Amino acid sequence: MKKKYTAYWLAATIAIMFVLPCCVAMLASECAGMALCIILFFIVNPAYSITIGIFSGLSLHNMWYFPILSPIIFLVGAWTFFDPNEIWFTLYATAYFLLSGATMAISALIRKSRLSTTIR
Repeated sequence: MKKKYTAYWLAATIAIMFVLPCCVAMLASECAGMALCIILFFIVNPAYSITIGIFSGLSLHNMWYFPILSPIIFLVGAWTFFDPNEIWFTLYATAYFLLSGATMAISALIRKSRLSTTIR
């Protein structure tokens, strides 16, 4: 994967993990904000973590750091726009890291096995 695609993935990571919590915190009312936080923390962020893990595994040389970077950006955004003393955000970031790391390892193994079977 080329370097310019890495910049696109970085922009998407910042948008999803940092800007979306900002929008929820600043623009939504209390009831709607709670619903949007649940959707963000339990659907959007895990789905993005799995997606970033898959693409990181396919381009391990260029994107190996995204499963680490994505939860860090999430923590910065959550602690900035919500509550910096909330420990649950650390648990969410750990779950996102485990999801993206596991999917990165699985997709890298699948890619490696496909390459080894095509060479034979």
